[in-house]
Amino acid sequence: MTVSMTQRIPTAAAQPDPLFSEALRRVIDDQIGPRRKGAICQNSDGAFEVLALIRDPEEARTLLQRRCAQWAVIVRDVLRPDSQPVAVGSVWTTSDRLVREAGTRPSAAGKCASCGGEGGRMVDTSGGGVTRQTWQSCTACHGSGQAG
Repeated sequence: MTVSMTQRIPTAAAQPDPLFSEALRRVIDDQIGPRRKGAICQNSDGAFEVLALIRDPEEARTLLQRRCAQWAVIVRDVLRPDSQPVAVGSVWTTSDRLVREAGTRPSAAGKCASCGGEGGRMVDTSGGGVTRQTWQSCTACHGSGQAG
């Protein structure tokens, strides 16, 4: 005699687990460290000003071209006058040093009208199966985000 058993596969929960979401947020916060817009951080590679912090996983994955990216930081090397902004996803470590904390965001009256206080924008020039996104600093405020 053969016995056949069927096992029900549980369906995925409709709502994300709040404990898992909170734990992931904490891990991400630890990985980002004190890098916020306006902060200057230094490590063995140089000194970098944070131009933007990207917390949207889809945007971070596109910028870093990594399927597992949860965040990205757009930085500019302050030691090289010709440096271009670049997206990085390196984790904050004990060898990183905060040179300048991120300032408070400018008031609504002090924001650049051209970029809305963001200091620039991402420009997508993707095509032909190649993803190309670059940070373009605002020419009106020279990337500061503040009205001149």
